[in-house]
Amino acid sequence: MSRYRILLICALSRPWNDGWCYKAGFEKNGHAVLALDPSQVSEPVKRVFEVTSEFRPHLILHTKDELRAEVFQDLRDYTKVVQWYPDPVVPEWLPDYVEACDTFFTMAEGLVERLRMYNPNVFWLTQAFEPSLYEIKGITERDRRLYSSQVTFAGNLGSKPQYLPRRRILQRILEEGIELKWWGPPIPRKISTLPLILGRLGRAYGGKFIWGEDHAKMARLSKIYLGIDSQPHIRKSMSGRMYVAAGCGAFYMCQHVEGIEEVLEPDKEIVTFRDEDEMMDKIRFYLKNDTLREEIARAGQARVLKEHTYEIRIRQMISIIEQHL
Repeated sequence: MSRYRILLICALSRPWNDGWCYKAGFEKNGHAVLALDPSQVSEPVKRVFEVTSEFRPHLILHTKDELRAEVFQDLRDYTKVVQWYPDPVVPEWLPDYVEACDTFFTMAEGLVERLRMYNPNVFWLTQAFEPSLYEIKGITERDRRLYSSQVTFAGNLGSKPQYLPRRRILQRILEEGIELKWWGPPIPRKISTLPLILGRLGRAYGGKFIWGEDHAKMARLSKIYLGIDSQPHIRKSMSGRMYVAAGCGAFYMCQHVEGIEEVLEPDKEIVTFRDEDEMMDKIRFYLKNDTLREEIARAGQARVLKEHTYEIRIRQMISIIEQHL
């Protein structure tokens, strides 16, 4: 495989941003990476050219709407521009970015044909796991008290339509008498959300957004790590959280997504459900079967580490780019 110089334009202001995973994946494959946080850019095209005048990147990779789409269109006169969009939701602004790229990657296979209306070079590239960002140095008694739970969930419970079913599902678990902790941004404080915040769901909040080693400890110490994808009806639109959870050694249970069995095998490496009743039945079953639950967790972790790390995913990305650019 050839070695390239990559200009990575994405949010790097926080250590949990996906850009750090991409950077690690490129570097493990021997590519040189220059990372540029869009917050540092005041005059986009001019600034990008100034920063890269000596680096001379072979390609620019961006993720969402870090800079205006017309900026990336202009940058194509300078080098190849690639976008890897990490969300199954298609906002109104996205088609402009699809058109502005030489190559566009979506994490949801079910969106490929739709997005090829704007650019023929659209491909599916699922997300992955970066082991170096989730190393556990040690687990203390405080960790066990903080992170242990029968069921855990990590994600956003905000007021956007795609997040509302998560509230209902988590409340169902609590109503059934199952111990639950959830982690992520707090529920927005509004008059309409006060009953949630003051009720069972609010009391089950772990109190913070967790990442890195803390996220790995939570995954390891919880009996069931629950995934609730925002768009499960879209083929192979699995959340990147699936790879993180399984990669950290969690027993991962999520909604069935069409095609998920081509990535991780249900009932052997993860567990899936099709409705809330089946979810509750499986939660009760696996809480009573520690040995089986632990076997599935080990198998899922082994598969992720073998096939679904960012080191591997970046090789797949580069292979597609080389074929089509």
